[in-house]
Amino acid sequence: MLKERRLAADLVASEFLKVEAATDQATLLAANCMATMLDQRTKAKLPVGTGLEAIRLISDASADLVRARQRLVEAHAALSKTRDDIGLSAFAYGDQSECPEVRYVTGAAHKLVAVA
Repeated sequence: MLKERRLAADLVASEFLKVEAATDQATLLAANCMATMLDQRTKAKLPVGTGLEAIRLISDASADLVRARQRLVEAHAALSKTRDDIGLSAFAYGDQSECPEVRYVTGAAHKLVAVA
């Protein structure tokens, strides 16, 4: 039974780590895209308002990705507890550091904004 639980945990951890990496990569790509848009607008000597709606939408998407990353941090902690609950506390997954502390943002939502 331990063997089956360990295999299940290994498979879940493998997929979860891929999701974490993909979210980080998507967040980085969105930020790079926005930076490139702003940089190229300047280099092309276009008016400051050029592409503003697209920049706003990419900024919103970036904020959504950051919120998704926060949810994954929370899921990471929940998976760690699940690992312990099913008797696998002796096994570690991912890097060997401690799970990140989960901090909940309270109050008004924070928005990413583009500045020029």
